[in-house]
Amino acid sequence: MSVYEKIRSVPLKILYFGIYSKGLEYPRNKNLIRGMRLNGVDVIEAHFELAGSFQRRMNIVKNPLEFARFFLGLIASFTALTWKFMWSPRVDAVIVGHPGYFHIHLAWFLRFFFQRRAVVVYDVFIPLYEMLIGDRELLKSGGLSARLLRRFERSCCRYADLCLIDTEEHCRYLIEEYGLSPKKVSRIFVGATIDQKFDSPQVISGGIFKVLYVGTYIPLHGVDIILKTAQYLTGNQDIHFFLVGSGQLREKMESMARKWGLSNVTFQDWIPTEHLGEFIRSFDLSLGIFGITPKTARVIPSKIYDICAAGVPFITADTPAIREAFSHGKNAYLIPSGNPKVLAESIRYLKLKPDIRKKIAEGAWQTGEGIFSFKRIGDDFIKAILCCCEATDFFGCRRTRL
Repeated sequence: MSVYEKIRSVPLKILYFGIYSKGLEYPRNKNLIRGMRLNGVDVIEAHFELAGSFQRRMNIVKNPLEFARFFLGLIASFTALTWKFMWSPRVDAVIVGHPGYFHIHLAWFLRFFFQRRAVVVYDVFIPLYEMLIGDRELLKSGGLSARLLRRFERSCCRYADLCLIDTEEHCRYLIEEYGLSPKKVSRIFVGATIDQKFDSPQVISGGIFKVLYVGTYIPLHGVDIILKTAQYLTGNQDIHFFLVGSGQLREKMESMARKWGLSNVTFQDWIPTEHLGEFIRSFDLSLGIFGITPKTARVIPSKIYDICAAGVPFITADTPAIREAFSHGKNAYLIPSGNPKVLAESIRYLKLKPDIRKKIAEGAWQTGEGIFSFKRIGDDFIKAILCCCEATDFFGCRRTRL
């Protein structure tokens, strides 16, 4: 029996720590915890609820009263989480769930006193500097705030024994941006928001050709590209676009659609997560991301995981991150980023090719059942933790239990 097999023969015990977002609509933490438990890991949660949704956290920046409330809650979280950490049983690893930037330093400090044999894992997931400066341009690049934010995030990554991120492209970004060792950064796919309950892919034929976008209206998604595509296709009355969700650019996109008189576009609010899978399967074709920001090339967005779990055909931008799991014509239809004319031509083409849509849907569904499955995500995560233990000489915590 190999060392790895011996170590896996004794169940891991993990402390999942922080103000991490919980609930069906936040797949990152839910899927990591679920995946580990499916692999027999004992996961103990030390959680403090604080501005759990992304929208609430964004409002803190804009609203002084919300910021004051958050600051007081943050102080309370340090006290409550310290108490939970102190009284936790001996564990093999402490996972600081996303968003963990406020508590990674606390976890490192507490580990020194109470869990010396545990590795500290920081789930970066959505890098702050990249999101606020590079993608959304909410802070000025090169300004004092941006420089301080970069230094802060660098320290978050360096205090952890292992940093998690969602793609290999994002791994390279962290390594290059913050000077991290490649051994210290691991890719763990996010997985679907919806349950993987469908036992076959879905392809619809006949009637109005319905094209679906689900998302948060942020720059990397390229909703403006989708609207320009709809403008190209206004002469095709049997093609209709449904844009579902909310976020930073929705009001601007609705204004653009009105200005252009796009009668072939319908805007819709969020669909409850428990109904999202069936909703996605009711459309002929789904859309991924088409933006031109640097982050677009580094991510596989949540919508792609949901599309795979639902087993439907889709088009998305051909990026290095997407190529980590997808091939053109096999489990996705890939096109250049930021090109509405090519997107329009691709929609027209796939509308006439149900056999190709079926092949893509089957490939996407198999990808969802394979490398994106909850159990596979958990297994990949466990391997990353054990590799980190070996690299940082933390195997003593395992040997005493073998």
